[in-house]
Amino acid sequence: MECRNHMWQHKDSMLWLGMGLGKTPVTLTNIVDRMSAGQVKKVLVFGPLRVIQAVWAREAKKWEHTQHLRFSVVHGVREKRLRSLFAPADVYLCNYENMTWLAEILDHYYISQGKPLPFQMVVYDEVSKLKNSTTLRIAGGNRDRKDKRGQTHKIKVTGWRKMIDQFAYRVGLTGTPASNGYLDLHGQYLAVDGGERLGEYITHYKNSYFKSDYMGWSYMPTDLGKAAIESRISDITKKMDSRDYLDMPAVKITNLMVDLPAKARQVYQEVEAQLFSRLDQGSEIELFNKASVSNKALQIANGSPYINEVGNGEWYSLHDAKLDALEDVLEEAAGSPVLCSYSFTPDAERIMKRFKHLKPVNLTKTSSKDTERVINDWNDGKIRLMVGHAASMSHGIDGLQESGNIVVWYGLNWSLELYEQMNARIDRQGQKRPVSIIRILCNDTVDLAVADALMRKHDDQEGLKAALERYRSGIVTNELELSFL
Repeated sequence: MECRNHMWQHKDSMLWLGMGLGKTPVTLTNIVDRMSAGQVKKVLVFGPLRVIQAVWAREAKKWEHTQHLRFSVVHGVREKRLRSLFAPADVYLCNYENMTWLAEILDHYYISQGKPLPFQMVVYDEVSKLKNSTTLRIAGGNRDRKDKRGQTHKIKVTGWRKMIDQFAYRVGLTGTPASNGYLDLHGQYLAVDGGERLGEYITHYKNSYFKSDYMGWSYMPTDLGKAAIESRISDITKKMDSRDYLDMPAVKITNLMVDLPAKARQVYQEVEAQLFSRLDQGSEIELFNKASVSNKALQIANGSPYINEVGNGEWYSLHDAKLDALEDVLEEAAGSPVLCSYSFTPDAERIMKRFKHLKPVNLTKTSSKDTERVINDWNDGKIRLMVGHAASMSHGIDGLQESGNIVVWYGLNWSLELYEQMNARIDRQGQKRPVSIIRILCNDTVDLAVADALMRKHDDQEGLKAALERYRSGIVTNELELSFL
């Protein structure tokens, strides 16, 4: 009721709701409320692909007051997207990858012809996907802007930014609004309020509330900046944490430590030396990208590094330490289903091969149309081991908590958002048993730095850099005592 009232009272609203607190049904209720009041006829919803395909329509069917809503999923080839966009419906669902395309289409058919959009309300499900402000600026358009002297200038407005002001009601939904820090908030609030609270431009936002290093690579909010940001967004933001409102079972985090074999240790030390060399040279901006040396160190710790750069598909098997540890976990689970998160494709391939006798399922490789069937098989006890990449498992996967209470991290990654979202596949409303989160970590490797960064809730660049320095200096030990994150 709190969230329902909050959304009704604010034309622009942001809901920071923990897992299981019902972001989707609350928003569906608000949609019905505004339709009943004659404020809204059609609603546009953006979300991750799995979410728009499998969550919204299914959730609406659960509630008597939302069962009548008609949905149209705007996805597929161009012709199919156009048919879906102009099909009769109440709620139109579009994945974020098609946001730029949709902006161009709406501009062509409506804005450029002086017509109002057919939608009166827009909802951004998992609005954290818009944390990069540039996501909103990729197409064309113009608008007036006054400078400090009051003079008016024509400036280029691009991408979805041109559409934001066309909606009378705008809603943002997320459980992880600032996993990378306060810098993430700008794009999210720009999409919801058009820049009213945090400004229209990321450069101005940085200059107003943050301080940077001498190279301008990284930004940290000042104490006054933090307070100002929190004050400016407080009126439209409703924050609720799952454990404050739900009777959730206890969560236990266990670090299962393994040792690198001698041969693997030698390879690892060479890569780690490169890592610290780059850190000493001040090139930390390169340490955490997709093809970085830090990821190479993590791959070696997992046992199957790529031969060259990340993503070229060629890898080799270096050691089985983590596979052996996972086997121990499965034996101890004694038939209970285990959800295992992996970071790199070779890890998944080796897990699937090692435990093929268990007929494991890779949910990341499962098509959206088969997802519900696989989840039903999991809940029927037909799947003992399910693996998935956290980036694809973090949204739109619900129901695993009904039968599973064990999450295994074959290898951690630097993303706090993915970490929390992945754990929430099991640790969420509907879970009736204590949850066990098992992280398989390699002694004396960067694994420990990642665990330290997650413990401190840091995955911004400064936090990761600090975690590496703590690991390097020996402050981070193998006996990490971590509470629930």
